Amino acid sequence: MIEEYDCNPKDMICCMGPCIRKCHFEVSKDVADLFQKEFYDMKQIEEMITCTNPQAQKYTIDTCKINQNMMIGVGLLEENIIDSGMCTVCHSQSMHSYRTHKELAGRNTAILGIKQ
Repeated sequence: MIEEYDCNPKDMICCMGPCIRKCHFEVSKDVADLFQKEFYDMKQIEEMITCTNPQAQKYTIDTCKINQNMMIGVGLLEENIIDSGMCTVCHSQSMHSYRTHKELAGRNTAILGIKQ
């Protein structure tokens, strides 16, 4: 949006809808290593990727915090980032969650708008 539409990040509002949250986004070491490699220079990345089971090499990843940090990094104001805080796995009875429903999962949608 910055490059294509010449938007000022300070004027942008981001609403983060329901998604899988750190409480249920458990991955193996190879996936955690990919995130570590990609976001090595992000502040507090060690808090966003947490080893939950050293023996099984399982990790949880806070992709919401990573996305928030990326948005702030390009100039969005923290107060303009609105997070629903909802986990699709925790609320799988009323939302689609591939982790819960597998092949029977439906799809969620998003809306993007530009006010001129």
